[in-house]
Amino acid sequence: MPIKPVTFEGETDIRYEIQLETSEGKPQSWCILVLSFSGHYRAGHYGAPDAGFIQGIMQAALEIWRPEALILDFRRLHYVWGDEMEEVLGCRGEIELPYAVVLGDPCRRAITTLVQQFHPKIASATELEHIFDDIEEAWKYVHQKA
Repeated sequence: MPIKPVTFEGETDIRYEIQLETSEGKPQSWCILVLSFSGHYRAGHYGAPDAGFIQGIMQAALEIWRPEALILDFRRLHYVWGDEMEEVLGCRGEIELPYAVVLGDPCRRAITTLVQQFHPKIASATELEHIFDDIEEAWKYVHQKA
């Protein structure tokens, strides 16, 4: 039986970084999880493995650290289209804790188009209360919600 070694990184161009914010005066287990993703998300249905990778990292991190809130930092993620991103963004309530999304130039337009399917009256995704262009604003938001 032929077996070959594989890695997650070999399946996608997406890279990630995980950070935790722990605040003084809070219980030791209290934290806010920041997941930063970068790289090129493949367009259309070709991006399904990229979405799966992002979701897998997110699910694993949520299970390990059990944060009070989550920030998804997409400022360095190049995304032009792909419906699977709906689930990554929690468009149907898939994310069950307070969270914020931070956008950057490489993904803002496409994510706006995607979320307009659920909120047709908005001109920009950042009009939604949990989506931001600025990481500091995202921090303020999740701190209020956590």
